Amino acid sequence: MNKLTFFLINRFSAGKTDHNNMRDIILKALILGVLALSAYSSTSLADYKIWYDSENFQEHQIYNGNTLLVPPDWACGRKFSMPSYYRHLDVYYNTLDSADFWKDIYVWIEKPGCPYTNTSFIEYIDGSQTFSPPLGAIAIEISTNYSSRWVDENGSWPVCNNCVGPTEYGTETHEWENIFGAIATLKKSVFKKDFVTFNDAIIHTKKLLVSLESDMNDRIQEADFSRSKDDKYRLATVEGAALNHLSMARKQLEQCESLANNPRTVDSAYPSCDFMLENLQQSQSLWRSRN
Repeated sequence: MNKLTFFLINRFSAGKTDHNNMRDIILKALILGVLALSAYSSTSLADYKIWYDSENFQEHQIYNGNTLLVPPDWACGRKFSMPSYYRHLDVYYNTLDSADFWKDIYVWIEKPGCPYTNTSFIEYIDGSQTFSPPLGAIAIEISTNYSSRWVDENGSWPVCNNCVGPTEYGTETHEWENIFGAIATLKKSVFKKDFVTFNDAIIHTKKLLVSLESDMNDRIQEADFSRSKDDKYRLATVEGAALNHLSMARKQLEQCESLANNPRTVDSAYPSCDFMLENLQQSQSLWRSRN
């Protein structure tokens, strides 16, 4: 019993209310609060498992809890938006190792017709790190509060454009991939101190960010015409956060440009570009998780 509860039970006066009754009321409130928190925490975090080697599960299968996720014909992997952490499991489901994720990830699956036909593996979406199973691991468990969805070999997902049949898909065209490519050029030019390439990349990236922000706002306005009031309220926070991360990325781009153009601060430009990339990845994750 903490000090606040002790004080409320033994010192609080409520007119003619009996202290024993007051104690019962407070204890009941505390129990209900704990149960509510437990219920919230158990439903807000989803656990996915990708199996490597198990007698009970087929290799490379992906489960959400006890539900097998069957990839559609066009899918080559699954993208997880803003995953929290992972842990590798041994045959007794004990943890072999674990760590936090810092970026979105792809879980590529072994499948004919996909680039990864010989092995399945997990990597950050920018390819900066892969996550190989340690010796003795039968599965990896991925925990996230956000969404996951199937992607094709390019990391995109199809959108049906005037479909005649279920397999006629067109890839959603968006500027995210172009922006990430521009930032990769930007970071490389900072690292090599190639300022001609850097200045061209800055101009290109600024245009892409302005275009992306405009496109996102247009899509929100178009969607709001057909959304219910509940959906508008529910999605406003997510979309607002996505736009906020995009705004922070634009400010960090300006900071990166300012630092790079000053010989005394050029070495500090690379981290600013890196922070910009992280904000854009979070913006993209939030934007796509609203669907």
